[in-house]
Amino acid sequence: MRAKSKWTPGGIVLWLIAAALATLLVCSQSRPVSAPSPPTDDVEVEVEIIE
Repeated sequence: MRAKSKWTPGGIVLWLIAAALATLLVCSQSRPVSAPSPPTDDVEVEVEIIE
């Protein structure tokens, strides 16, 4: 039977470094969310009356 492994301080540091690098890699490749264009005040309405 295999003994349960334990975290060592070096292993924790390496895991944190890998997590930070992965986060930076993912965040640097994502596109920034563009702000929606503000609504304009110009409204054009076309009405056709049929009798």
